[in-house]
Amino acid sequence: MPLDARQIESLSAVLSRLFTHSDLERLMLTATGDGLYEAWVPAGMTLRRTLFELLQELERQGLAARVLAEMRERRPLSADLRAALATACPEALEAPPQGGIGLAPQVAGVPVRGLPDDAFAPGLQKNVRPHLAKLDLAIWIDRLAAIRRQVCRIEIGRRAAGTGFLIGPAAVLTNWHVVAKAALAEAQCRFDYVMRADGTREAGSAVALAADPLACHAPPAPAEMTEHPEDPPPAAGELDFALLRLAEPVGERGWLRLPDAPPDLPPGSPLLIVQHPDGAPMKLAMDTQSVIGANANGTRVRYRTNTENGSSGSPVFTMDWDPVLLHHYGDPAWGAPRFNQGVPLDRIRAAILAAGHAPLLEG
Repeated sequence: MPLDARQIESLSAVLSRLFTHSDLERLMLTATGDGLYEAWVPAGMTLRRTLFELLQELERQGLAARVLAEMRERRPLSADLRAALATACPEALEAPPQGGIGLAPQVAGVPVRGLPDDAFAPGLQKNVRPHLAKLDLAIWIDRLAAIRRQVCRIEIGRRAAGTGFLIGPAAVLTNWHVVAKAALAEAQCRFDYVMRADGTREAGSAVALAADPLACHAPPAPAEMTEHPEDPPPAAGELDFALLRLAEPVGERGWLRLPDAPPDLPPGSPLLIVQHPDGAPMKLAMDTQSVIGANANGTRVRYRTNTENGSSGSPVFTMDWDPVLLHHYGDPAWGAPRFNQGVPLDRIRAAILAAGHAPLLEG
């Protein structure tokens, strides 16, 4: 139930006995990535008024329970706080979200320091909200939570080979070059492989491929296997994708629906990549000035968002979580790389439909 003004006033009274202004500054910065006075409330108010205004703003954004849970974690011996929360906000007595997708915030490919490394941290207003004119931040986080269950690590003989993601209840999309030289009978998709808050890893669950695993595929451009990937540019059919069938449907996870129109990605647009870099637990790379531009025939889009080996096959999103690209390639100039590169998903969708595999996408 939403907090009303009377409940907020009661909570403010209790919290003012437990936290100082300095405590609140540290708590909001570490819990949300945004400064108390920079993003949440005006400076210069009394402590109790600051708490009242802060809780009102958190409630408006759907984040009050998360932050109150963090406050309760920091004052675990306060019976007064537990009693107040039991009446006004019982969900705050539950443990705050733990672990999940790591976060790598970037601007034009350069990592941004001093922000939370947890992608489920409720703030990041400076980096996220300017690009979410149509979405509330809570909706943005809920969408990320759903995508977390739809991205997987591609394993060959239990060794990490790349990243993939569900595009149907029993269909996973990845790069052809991730599986081209593999024995697909030894391949599997591992979902929910994430880092816990205590630094340990959640093993997740492995799903085998079907007996006839490869539904369709397209190769990369031959030039992309050389030091001169643009000479010549990729042809229309050189999309570097593989559509894999799973041995069993996992539609309860949901899946990403491939777009049927070209992406609108002007230079400087932000991009998000959910990936298993170097086979590691799932990570979100977020770059607020990412897009470099498309090539001449629209078969590739280049961007600055950082990736690593193992990121091939990752879904690339706009800041509103619209899937737009299949990440597949990095600049071969390893000493001073200039770009990463993806394949437009609308072209891959058209190729899958042309191959007669619409039922795999429809569920």
